[in-house]
Amino acid sequence: MFAFDYTTIIISVVLLLIALLTSLINPFFRKVRIAEYGVPTSATESEETIDEEEPAEEADVAIAESIVSDEQQPNLPPITIILTPHDNAQELAKNLPLYLNQDYPTDFQVIVVAPQNDHETGDVLKRFAANPHLYSTFIPESSRYMSKKKLAITLGVKAAKYDWVIMADINCYPTNDNWLQAIARNCKENKELVVGYTRYEEETPAYRQFERHYIARYIMREYQRNKAYACPFNALAFRKATFLREEGFRGNLKYIRGEYDFMVNKYAKGSNLAFENSPEGTLIEETPTEKVWLSTHLFYMENRQHLQRTPQHRLLPYIDQTALHGNYLLQCVALAGSLLLGMWTIAVAAGLSLILTIILRLVMAKKALRRFDIDIPAWKIIPYELAIAWKHLGYKLKYHRADKYDFISHKL
Repeated sequence: MFAFDYTTIIISVVLLLIALLTSLINPFFRKVRIAEYGVPTSATESEETIDEEEPAEEADVAIAESIVSDEQQPNLPPITIILTPHDNAQELAKNLPLYLNQDYPTDFQVIVVAPQNDHETGDVLKRFAANPHLYSTFIPESSRYMSKKKLAITLGVKAAKYDWVIMADINCYPTNDNWLQAIARNCKENKELVVGYTRYEEETPAYRQFERHYIARYIMREYQRNKAYACPFNALAFRKATFLREEGFRGNLKYIRGEYDFMVNKYAKGSNLAFENSPEGTLIEETPTEKVWLSTHLFYMENRQHLQRTPQHRLLPYIDQTALHGNYLLQCVALAGSLLLGMWTIAVAAGLSLILTIILRLVMAKKALRRFDIDIPAWKIIPYELAIAWKHLGYKLKYHRADKYDFISHKL
């Protein structure tokens, strides 16, 4: 029967308040800024898009405004892009032209550093050898005792003509030919690092898109608060002079993966990092295989033990997941117990708090995902949120069972 004594009312109000408050302890509730980017329109393009019936005076004004916009375009530095394929000849053939054909007003070069015995990659590079932006070099076969990826990046940096260098993965491709401009506009005097946003292509399974963005929101918030910890993205610009002065990857050379994480963790200080997440400045990563997806998680669990500020970084995700699971557990226990005991007022309150939680979390998540052009059906969001912690536990168990020598190049 329905009862309205003080205890019942207090329990009911507490259930509703907890539902409201825990819904706000949520990465989707915390605002993440999206950079705005507009490529100036040239006078020629303005003339072509002017309506034929538009008065001549208005057309002249439109062209004049366009020219002013071009004059106000910031000076973009010459820049070097480093790609380090390893048995990725197919991806190189597909994506290399997208980097070589960037619309960039200043000079740029694309350096491809590949293993010396990778003949398929060599054949691909020969096809593009005439491109003036391309330069290629190779890793010696005798290199040992350090990550091949880190060695390739180091060789690429030393070969770079320009101070600003971007390292990117060849299994990622720019969304358009203005990607380099979007990244480079952040290369200012007071910056040492520029991180470019990356997301999976649309064909990627929905859960993987969800998890990647869910985790990335914590990183993006840290960037905005000048507390950079790591880099789960696949585009990172940095200064060659700083890299050489600080001896590159010294301190983590033996770890096979984690180049982006180690770079940001080591070099980011205060406000010297800029983050570019406009649609134009986004890289699209090809759908990862099951092996790549699993190894990404396992290598991160190894690498984070060697990163600074790991406890501070992990605190907020733990709070969010505790609030998420604790709220649902409380609601389910209250609902089941009140139904068994015939406490219908509390049962209704528990049911309403559960509905309130679901609605709030769905609305927040859909809105946040939509801003980043990630389309995930609403009915999948709640199960995916709950799955984050349990899948993480599964990866952790696999990591503890793994041979730790698999994560380093020193096989002692």
